[in-house]
Formats: sequence, C-alpha cells, structure tokens
Amino acid sequence: PDGPTALAMVAEKLPRFIILDMYMPGMNGLELLRQLRAKKYEGGVLGLTGSQEENLLQGVLDLGAVDVMGKPVNLERVELAVQLGCLLTA
Repeated sequence: PDGPTALAMVAEKLPRFIILDMYMPGMNGLELLRQLRAKKYEGGVLGLTGSQEENLLQGVLDLGAVDVMGKPVNLERVELAVQLGCLLTA
C-alpha cells in the first residue's frame, strides 16, 4: 500500500523481482529503490508509472531497473520484463 510497507516486506523476505509503482503514499518509487540499493538489494526491478517525469524515469533506470513502463501496461511486455529481470539477477 505504500513505500515504508514495501521496505519492511523486503526486509522480511528478499524477493528476486519487484514490480514497483513510482507514485506510492509515503515514499515514491525512486526513493524506495534508492533505499533498497543502499541495503544491497540486487534483485530485478520493473517500474510502473503514469508519469512522463524524465528525472524520475531516468533515476530508476540509473539504479538498475530492468525497465520503466507506462500505465496502462501491456501484460505481455510485463511478463517479458519479469522473465528477463529474473534471468539477469539469478
């Protein structure tokens, strides 16, 4: 439901891949990814957004996201990104 909850969930059980909304209550997706990377999270990340804010999108890619997709998403493209991200972080 929000960024701080997502951080707590990752601390409990480290996922191989995260699909991350860029605009969440309490913390945006870029800040969440920064904190995950600072904690040495090396799993795959896919960003989802309805925004075209260049700094946000580029920041997520700079932190190693597999991709950033606009909403509404193409489910086949999401599936491909998850598969690719899991292979790259295996």
